Amino acid sequence: MLWNDPHLPATSDSGVLRAGWTSPEAQAEPTGASVWSSGLCDLQINGFAGVDYNQPTMTPEAFERSMEAMLRSGVTRCLPTVITGDEAWQSGCFRALEAGRQASALGREMAVGYHLEGPFLNPEEGFRGCHPHQDMAPARWDHFQRLQEAAEGNIRLITVAPEMEGVMELIPRWVEQGVVVALGHCNPSRDQVRQAVEAGATLSTHLGNGTASPLPKSDNVILRQLAEDGLSASFIADGIHVQPHVLGVYLRAKQSPRTILVTDGTAGAATLPGRYTLGPVPLERQEQDIVYIPGTQSLAGSAATLSSCVRNVTRWFKTPLSEAVQWASEHPRQLLGMSATPEVGALAEGVRWVREDSGWQVAEVLLGNRRVSVLEP
Repeated sequence: MLWNDPHLPATSDSGVLRAGWTSPEAQAEPTGASVWSSGLCDLQINGFAGVDYNQPTMTPEAFERSMEAMLRSGVTRCLPTVITGDEAWQSGCFRALEAGRQASALGREMAVGYHLEGPFLNPEEGFRGCHPHQDMAPARWDHFQRLQEAAEGNIRLITVAPEMEGVMELIPRWVEQGVVVALGHCNPSRDQVRQAVEAGATLSTHLGNGTASPLPKSDNVILRQLAEDGLSASFIADGIHVQPHVLGVYLRAKQSPRTILVTDGTAGAATLPGRYTLGPVPLERQEQDIVYIPGTQSLAGSAATLSSCVRNVTRWFKTPLSEAVQWASEHPRQLLGMSATPEVGALAEGVRWVREDSGWQVAEVLLGNRRVSVLEP
């Protein structure tokens, strides 16, 4: 949703929306130099601004610092993401995240839950990506429940491989518990994709990544998911994980209503080049917004911001900003069962974009009583 500057959603002194606010009638691409949109929502963020969410030793102070930096990038809602690890380590990560969230008013506003990516994934080389295969395990309900207890019931999205033992049987149970089920780091057959959707799966996680190379040209896990209309798909639009011309094909296949933008961001996002971590995996952040496993050309998450992904698709494909914001804000909210548009009594959120030669840039972010002015480099 877009609305024209200087008119903001009407808010009370407490920073929540008041009755009587309505969006402008015109929702098309703005013609002015400045426009407000709803705040961005990142469903997959492993760390940010030097802080790794995949460390049981993460402090509440570090977590709040990362939230402050993420807010300046235009993200007002997110799902901190924990990747594959042994149960004790993953539980420790969730406890650290919850300690950080409970200690921070900003963290409670922004982190609306968590994304569990693993350990119920395909351990085969290529499909597992940077996830440690030795910690992957068959899906067991008691295993998940212990992780959910460590997260204080806040796991809202889980990425699984439907072909792995126990996963297909648990999809309906996850859905019944209000957990969104996504397919990723997987190699299911066409029938298994269809069965997973019938059981309740609704998303493909970072489609186009977490797959082996090369793949059969006419029948592979990417095409099987692209062809499944019951699945939305998230994409990392950094130009590295998926080349722009390939992403353009994927977007045509999924079509706008089933498209979501994510970052798969890491501690290397929005920070200086150097060495960071993704749990047990060492990362090297380049001068560009890229992170590699040191000494290799293997990607391990990204260093992108969600606002840069929005800007990329508006530049590469001439996508209207209003549509790109849907992919990065409204569609992920809908997937989580949140309202896609502002509601009376809800916390006020907004991003002001300024049109520059390089494309749309974040200039200001609103969340409740916080109003942060920042123009991206």
